[in-house]
Amino acid sequence: MSNETKHKLGILSTCNYGKVEENSNYYDMRNEVGKNILNYRITKIKCQLKSNDSIYGIQFIYRNINTNKEETLINVKSKELDLIEQEMSFGFEEIVDLRTWLSDEIKLIGFEVTTNRGRQKKFGFGNDEQLRICPDFENNDQTIVGFGVAADDKNGVTSLYAYYLNKRTYAFYIYSGVFSLRIKIKDEEFKKKIESKISNMSEKNKILYRVCSLPDNQFFNIIKYALS
Repeated sequence: MSNETKHKLGILSTCNYGKVEENSNYYDMRNEVGKNILNYRITKIKCQLKSNDSIYGIQFIYRNINTNKEETLINVKSKELDLIEQEMSFGFEEIVDLRTWLSDEIKLIGFEVTTNRGRQKKFGFGNDEQLRICPDFENNDQTIVGFGVAADDKNGVTSLYAYYLNKRTYAFYIYSGVFSLRIKIKDEEFKKKIESKISNMSEKNKILYRVCSLPDNQFFNIIKYALS
């Protein structure tokens, strides 16, 4: 899929939860990867905090789905000492919800992510009165594909926002290669070439080939489960 096509998929941004100081710097995933944002899947979030204070450091780590290389696309490091470390690793899942907590000074002090597998993790702090629900995700029909934060040396991370798009649009983009392979397999000549090489394939590619070779009912039941 071309970069122009990916740019037209409808990637949106939430509002900026928190405040931006005069000396703040923006750390934005999209500035790092541009229109290739959908070529990256999140693998880990790490935060460094002061107890009952705020978030001073944060890292968003992604895997390039084309090269399989892991990259830290947002890396806010703090010089503060004795920080508490928090982290969450992600398997083959997507983030579908975001909640934030803001202090009386409207500074970000915590956030929580929820995946499509029902896993949740809160980073930082905050009570019920400081909670801010993100309305973009109330209908449970969006997938978060990237993040951005504002931070400075004195206050640490002061705000956070997310990039997202419709979850079905995202899923069809991610699995477009599977549909393409299934169509090609219907060509007998192409199918024979693949079968002649199958013994040398990785286990992952063998499974992919077998799934794409299934009868329609079985194949689409697997895809339906993967898209759910």
